[in-house]
Amino acid sequence: MDKDDRLMEELLKEHARKGSGADEDFLKDLEDRIEAEDKVVVMQKKDSPGNRWALSAGIAACLALGVGGIYFWQERQGDADIIAYDSTASEQIAAQSEPPVAYNEKKVAEAETVQEKPEVADMVARKPSAASDAMAKVIGSKAASPTPIPVPEQALPEPSLDFGHGDGFGAGWGSGNGQGSGGADGFAAPAKVKRAHKGDAADTVYGRDVAQGERLATAHDYTKFNAQVEEYEKARTELSNLRLAGADNQKILKQQLEVNEQRNRLAVMSQKTGIPYMGQPKKPELSREQYGKLVENKFVAPVDERSALSTFAVDVDTASYANVRRMINEGMQIPKDSVRVEEMINYFDYQYAQPEGEHPFAVQVDSAACPWNEKHRIVRIGVQGKEIIREQRPPANLVFLLDVSGSMNSPNKLPLLKQSMNFLLEELDEKDSVSIVVYAGASGLALPATKMDDAGRQQVADAMEKLSAGGSTAGGQGIKLAYQIAKEQFKKDGINRIILATDGDFNVGVSDTDSLTKMVKEKAKEGTYLSVLGFGSGNINDNMLESITNSGNGNYSYIDTVKEGRKVLLEDMMGTMVTIAKDVKVQVVMNPKKVKAYRLIGYANRMLPPEAFLDKKVDAGEIGAGHTVTALYEIIPADGKPFGPEVDGSRYFEKPEEKPNTVIKDSDETMFVKLAYKKPDQKMDDESTYFSVPFTDPGTGIKEAGADLKFASAVGLFGMVLRDSEYKGGGDLNTVMELATAGKGPDGKGLREEFLQLVGKLKNKE
Repeated sequence: MDKDDRLMEELLKEHARKGSGADEDFLKDLEDRIEAEDKVVVMQKKDSPGNRWALSAGIAACLALGVGGIYFWQERQGDADIIAYDSTASEQIAAQSEPPVAYNEKKVAEAETVQEKPEVADMVARKPSAASDAMAKVIGSKAASPTPIPVPEQALPEPSLDFGHGDGFGAGWGSGNGQGSGGADGFAAPAKVKRAHKGDAADTVYGRDVAQGERLATAHDYTKFNAQVEEYEKARTELSNLRLAGADNQKILKQQLEVNEQRNRLAVMSQKTGIPYMGQPKKPELSREQYGKLVENKFVAPVDERSALSTFAVDVDTASYANVRRMINEGMQIPKDSVRVEEMINYFDYQYAQPEGEHPFAVQVDSAACPWNEKHRIVRIGVQGKEIIREQRPPANLVFLLDVSGSMNSPNKLPLLKQSMNFLLEELDEKDSVSIVVYAGASGLALPATKMDDAGRQQVADAMEKLSAGGSTAGGQGIKLAYQIAKEQFKKDGINRIILATDGDFNVGVSDTDSLTKMVKEKAKEGTYLSVLGFGSGNINDNMLESITNSGNGNYSYIDTVKEGRKVLLEDMMGTMVTIAKDVKVQVVMNPKKVKAYRLIGYANRMLPPEAFLDKKVDAGEIGAGHTVTALYEIIPADGKPFGPEVDGSRYFEKPEEKPNTVIKDSDETMFVKLAYKKPDQKMDDESTYFSVPFTDPGTGIKEAGADLKFASAVGLFGMVLRDSEYKGGGDLNTVMELATAGKGPDGKGLREEFLQLVGKLKNKE
């Protein structure tokens, strides 16, 4: 029974026993076990000439790897193991190939593994060949010297590769032809050498040193090999897309079997032709991902008028949650500064009442006992933006600013961007126009302003389909061109917005965060807003993307799956495009008779000084149609004692009174919530509109609290646990799970269930 049959038989048995939920994990475990068995079979057959040839060729491939030092980044997990030759492939190789004469077959056969017998490396030490010289020139190094085969414990140095200039390794996936430029076929093409036949004619071939009697690959071999590489990479990309789209397990299984089949074919061809395939992209690392430094808000005692005021700008970004979800699903370590608790809380919908009065949003306040510290209280402030009818939406002038640089060249970047943008087209109609600006080594107009009727939507789809990734990242130039196009097509009393889609790896032109922030802030004053869609992993510049979004009066979202693309660009797009209030600020006045100390959970980089609330020129946050904003305060109730540790400053100061000062007004209110905002068409010098909501804590217990308050508290605690916050008290993942389960409530989109699954994954790793 071959490997695929065994996979299918075992999976069907497990499916019948446990149901579909266990299919994917079981498949991964089963594949690992079967591959391990196959490798054992190969080692047991080491006496056969074919297997000695396979091991010898493997040593040659390791030598090529040591000379080239070529690595690619893996963007998805689950299908990124280095090519493993199973027993079937080894038998095919044995039947069709002859061992090279340049190796000591007896010593090779005696070695159980390279790890156990590292001295096998001595067998391949030899004078640098013509091909190794050529490969050295490609990667900019000197001619290769005799190189020992690395054992698994040894880490090879990782060169920095530029995926975009076509002069080394980076003309884009499938764009190399295997004849000198390398491209992205996964291997470096050795230089041409001339081989003299018995006659006077010479034949052009590709390969290593002819004098050593090694197998040489012809140009025809490389053409066939390139075609097989493309088939293999195409199968892997389709598997990644199915996983991103959340396809059912049967489709994923079928495609995984196709990947295995293409991998085995590539393994056989690599051995037959002698062309080394350098493996698949590495698992993504966090070393180049950039996150802004976050310092959590501390507890503050309301001892005077200033300290009793907590002021912040609203924030409806959701990128942090989706990004953290991506890292959890990929089994990566989560940087604490990537966790912005307010964005995690605001990722979810809550059932707030629609506004009924003159203001474009309604405010709701409720409270309960704090789940992670029973002596404290949790107060939730919820803001609900007014819904609008889609037919009444103003016309839109949208400029898609799309990153097509080399760093976007992976399934969860440019291909996912293309799929996601199709959802936005469903939201647009003939009163809207779309332009497409792209940037890589330089920026350009890929599609002029086009009316979004049926023909126009097809033009956008066609233009998107033609895009490919390559080059460095001149993001600053692209933004300038996008603003120029937006200005030319500006719609008075309409929506004028640039939608930037990128991994944030700007490295050419205006690229520093401060310069970009200043530019988008000035353009926002002119009426053109900026929204950002983040993609990918390994080098995402989250710090810069969040900063320019906050200054550009827009929203920052992160898209890690096709499902998230639909949520952001279709389900939530009305709120993203249509701003109903800008420069929205919240100021909470704490009553010192009821509050000993307080802290705002999250919003660390959205805090404002108290005087900013009444300053009409202060830029703050925006609220879109139907958007909700949620903020959580942790309150320490007043007990007649001062907050903080005891101090002795009696030499020059009187000790603070144990009872509140008599000048404090007598009120049962816990806090007084004030809001300030401007209408979308107001200017900077125009006065804001103000309104307020008083709140008195009724003393509700957490068990009696509503489902939404429980769930919001669970997400807030989850963020604190991920950050290892000093304020998480007795809370842990078990507390998060209990709270979220109790507060799941109606979950039509399945987002709360997905949250429970994420928490469960982390719990299982403990």
